[in-house]
Amino acid sequence: MQFFTLVLLICFFVFLYCVYVLSNDDFIFLRRDVTMEKLFNKIFIGLFVSLFAARLFYGFFNAKSIFSNLLVFLLVPYFPGLSLLGLIIGVGAYVLFLSTRKQDPLPLGRICDFFSIAFLISLPIGFIGNLLFLQTRTEILRVAIQAISYFILFIVFLKFFLPRLLTGKFKEGKISLLFLICFSLVSLVSNVFLKVTVLGYFKNLENIALIFVLLLSTGAVIWYGKGNHGA
Repeated sequence: MQFFTLVLLICFFVFLYCVYVLSNDDFIFLRRDVTMEKLFNKIFIGLFVSLFAARLFYGFFNAKSIFSNLLVFLLVPYFPGLSLLGLIIGVGAYVLFLSTRKQDPLPLGRICDFFSIAFLISLPIGFIGNLLFLQTRTEILRVAIQAISYFILFIVFLKFFLPRLLTGKFKEGKISLLFLICFSLVSLVSNVFLKVTVLGYFKNLENIALIFVLLLSTGAVIWYGKGNHGA
């Protein structure tokens, strides 16, 4: 229980540090008066929303029994289980809510881009911590592949995609869409290691949701490309 909580805290602090490094002295944020205080306030509020969604979708996808007892549902450290897809859905819902606030408009696309890169470096840490809870070779291989994949993606996003955003070659929000595509693909491929039939794989609720996210984000990236071409 303590180790699970420790891993989550380490991932969160690494995420915060990466967001700070990416956002501090950013020209767009300075021009739009997006201070670190404002940004971190949004992060901490979004944390509670995303953790609730992660727990909720974990119940839908993997363990519906947690809904039968409110304490089991809420006491995540004692009864571990979070859905990464649910976490991302929670963040997306929170971002949509922020987009409706006309009084204090934020460059949400750019914020999501920085969050996506920061999330990519925290994911391998979480998966490496998860390796200690696994027993079978198949599970260890699956999680190890995910950890390596996300670390490689972090390097690619940091070295190749981020400079294009900072120089204006990428529209704000495009990196976060590319992240969703990569996340969906890695998750779908890693889920092949689960011992299920082909029919069972495509009937799995999480896989259906991942395919939907993949198609939606791919369509959005194509639409972004047409917008750039038209410009």
